[in-house]
This record gives sequence, structure tokens and C-alpha cells, in this order.
Amino acid sequence: MLELSEEPKRLTSTFLAYRNDIDIYTEDQEKDKEFYKTLFKRLVRNDIKINDITPLGSCSEVIARCESEPDNGRKKIFIIDRDISIIHGREIPALKYLFVLDAYCIENFLFDKESVINFIYWNCATKPVETIEQELTFENWLEEYSSIFIELFIHFGIADFFGLPFRLYNANKYHKKSKDSLVFDSELVRQDINEIKIEIIAAVGEIDYEQRRSEFNNKWSNCIDNLLTIVSGKDFLIPILLFKTQCFKRSNALPTLEEVKLNLAQFNNLNKLQRLKETIESL
Repeated sequence: MLELSEEPKRLTSTFLAYRNDIDIYTEDQEKDKEFYKTLFKRLVRNDIKINDITPLGSCSEVIARCESEPDNGRKKIFIIDRDISIIHGREIPALKYLFVLDAYCIENFLFDKESVINFIYWNCATKPVETIEQELTFENWLEEYSSIFIELFIHFGIADFFGLPFRLYNANKYHKKSKDSLVFDSELVRQDINEIKIEIIAAVGEIDYEQRRSEFNNKWSNCIDNLLTIVSGKDFLIPILLFKTQCFKRSNALPTLEEVKLNLAQFNNLNKLQRLKETIESL
């Protein structure tokens, strides 16, 4: 797909201004526009006209555009993910029109019991919602991942705090093939945690490592709410949902990331996006 450079993006959003009461700029690509439009139309009051969203690419591109955007009287908001800084709380530049989500990424806000059950229902099409809810056991299912994934992301956060690089894999890496399905193997996660730990201690020493690990563990204890906040929704939560969906399907065919996001955006309860809703409606 052809991607627009910065100036054409600016001209495009200006041309479409008549279709929107508020100009909304996000991360991601053109292919994500339908997802964002669906989400924001559900989120804000019906009397606020939103027919277009302008995805700008990366977080840094959104911030740069926010910094350079003229104050021309238009209502506008620039929305970015918190990413790994959600762990350690490092400050992000305070800009007039910039809104920082209070979770790892926008996909984290799509993930709740109702949206997950409805997603499985529409992709399974052979069982009633009530049966899926009983067989899913939402809390028990997520508890299998909660402790070890939170620990992994805390170690990502420690590395980032000290300015050290880390590699964010997809949750697929931590599942092994077993007959016709993929099975979660927490030991694979443990191996990555140990490798990151060794690299951090080699760089900053064990005392500083233990200090930050204790601080972040106290801040982000093991619970499902924290799992859904600091663990990447795009790279971890959505993949484990797809693995679980396969348990209910007769086919191994699964939707794309964009299809999953659009589906979840139609059913999630939006409660965790209340701060964003209030910010947009008060512009």
C-alpha cells in the first residue's frame, strides 16, 4: 500500500476537515483507519461528527506532527500509546493537543470478557454465547499467562529504564505445537526473562537491577488488570485470543490482526477509555 509522506498527510487531513468536528491523529497505518473510526464513533457522543481519522505512523511521528501543528482554531487531538514507559513511568513531552493512553497500546483497551466472548462466538458460529462463556472461564484462562507475562514486561521495563535495548517478540514464540493446537510453555518465557536479567546485571550491576525489579513488582503486582494494562495488546493479548479461538473452531483458519481489532472494537465496553472520551468531548 502506498504510504503518504508528512506534507501530503497534512493536506489530506486539512481537506477532510469538513467531514469532522474534531481532527483525530493516531499511530499506525492507513489500513487501521476503519478500526479507529469504529472505535471513536462508539466512544463519543452521537452529536460529534467523526468520519475520518488520520494515522501518522509511529509514536515519534505523531509527537512531531503535534509539535508542528498550527493552532488554527480546529479542535484536534493526537493520541499515542504509552508503550514500555507504562512500566517505569518516564515522562512524555507535555504538548497542548497530545493525549497519552494509560496502557501499553490501544489494543489493550479492546480486551474485556464481553468482547472476547463475542469474538469467539462470531468466529466459531457453532456454539451459543452461554456455552462459550462457560467453557472459556475468562479469568482462569488469563491467569495462566498473567504472572509470567507481567514478569517478562517488567524486565523489558527495567531494560528500557536503563537505556538498554530489548527484543519484543510475539506471543507465538511462547507456544509449542501439540497435535492440532498450540500449547503455552511458560518455560520459554522464563528463558527470555533470565537472558534479559543477565544483560541488565552485566550493564548496571545487581544492586540497581534488584532495586528496580522490586519497585516495578510492587507497582505492577500479578493480577489480570495489570496483565491487560502493561502487556502488549497487539503482540501478546490478541495472539493468545486467537490461540483460544482455535479451541472452539472446526477450522484452523483465523482472521488477520486488522479483522480482530475491528471485531473487538464493536463489542468492548469502552469503560477503560473514559478519560479519552471526556477529553475529546471537552475539546
